[in-house]
Amino acid sequence: MDNTIWVVLGVFAGLIALIMILKAVRAKQESMYGDEAEEAEVAAAGAPAITNRAELVAVAASCIAEVIGKDVSGLRIVSIKQVD
Repeated sequence: MDNTIWVVLGVFAGLIALIMILKAVRAKQESMYGDEAEEAEVAAAGAPAITNRAELVAVAASCIAEVIGKDVSGLRIVSIKQVD
């Protein structure tokens, strides 16, 4: 029982140390590349909608049909939603 407590405490101490290291690395990245990262996020958020939905549906249907091993004509894609 005594060794188990020390092992658990060691694991928690290791996890806390990893969290602190990761936070320090993130803070360093923010200080070095903060403006560029924000610009990239803004550019990604303002991405235009898909202009040719029929082509996207055709590509998705062919990929799905290939994976499941069925004919493309047997598939019907009901809706496509953009995931952020």
